[in-house]
Amino acid sequence: MNLKGDSRTSGPFLGVFAIGVVLLLASAASAHVKWFVPYDVTKPPTPIGEVLSGYFVMLFLISVAGIYLFFVGDRWMYKRGIFVKLDESLRKFDRFGTYVMRASAGLFFFLLWLWWMLYAKTFYITPELSTTAVWVPWLHLALAACLISRYTAPLAGLGVFALFAAATGDYGIFHMLDYMIFLGIGYFLIAANLNKPKWLRSAFIVLFACTGLTLIWASVEKFGYAEWTFPLLEHDPGMTMGMSPRTFMTLSGFVEFNITFALLGAVSIVGRLMSLGAMSIFVLAVFKFGAVDALGHLMIVAILVVLIVRGPTDARNMLHLSTKSVWTEAYFMTGLYFLAFVMIFILYYGLHWLIYGI
Repeated sequence: MNLKGDSRTSGPFLGVFAIGVVLLLASAASAHVKWFVPYDVTKPPTPIGEVLSGYFVMLFLISVAGIYLFFVGDRWMYKRGIFVKLDESLRKFDRFGTYVMRASAGLFFFLLWLWWMLYAKTFYITPELSTTAVWVPWLHLALAACLISRYTAPLAGLGVFALFAAATGDYGIFHMLDYMIFLGIGYFLIAANLNKPKWLRSAFIVLFACTGLTLIWASVEKFGYAEWTFPLLEHDPGMTMGMSPRTFMTLSGFVEFNITFALLGAVSIVGRLMSLGAMSIFVLAVFKFGAVDALGHLMIVAILVVLIVRGPTDARNMLHLSTKSVWTEAYFMTGLYFLAFVMIFILYYGLHWLIYGI
């Protein structure tokens, strides 16, 4: 581990700074609006021409510069060897990650069953996906029981797929794209408990990828359906920090997209620190939004815990150009950011038009 020169202070400083940025800005994206206010995904999103305002373009240019600088710092820390040995030693905690996910999923499904017992209401996998099907809460309880043992955990993964399919039948594929994270969870519960190294590696890759896609998809929703959040902001105007609701939602979308992209692309220990900051936001949001938020975000908090302790997968090495300079690597990642930003917009608006035709 190379700690020569000023790296002993600059490395940790960059990490703490990253956490500070997350804590300051990510609060904008801590609650899922569909759980608290009326919504209608069948209505067309805000026309793209209205989304691309001067303010939007300004934030985009700032975000491009920010992404470039972030990856300059991230790759510099990695190439200088700042905490690299510590980071690599922690990647041995694969089994810890499986225990966290299995225990968290077991608790999650038990709480879903308990919610039905206490309030006579149930939902498939998130609070707005309500259902009157009597088999759903009992399946929740059965999945919780399956997760007690590693040998029956794969059955729980199949159960997650069944719940996702049933919810898709009721709410449509476009709505369920908000919850690709559960496809990752279902796959993880199957693959991680087969006691095969290759399957275990793939379990983490799919889990982290689906989590990232879920957060990125939600960020575009803030651009396309900003008005859904307006009633929530009117009820608590302090959340906007003096900005207009639409301006605030535009900023929130950029914050969520940028943090997720940086988290997915970081190769240094800063990625763990960003996960810690993001997890703190989701936990603190419980005090503001209550039990619904706690239950709805339980699994994403668990995944962030795994990212903090176990760290990223080796798949992230595909984004690391080891023979190139930090400037070239940052340029490469900025290009990927630009591509991802454009493609997710095309997918969001394009799929809505293909599915609803409006």
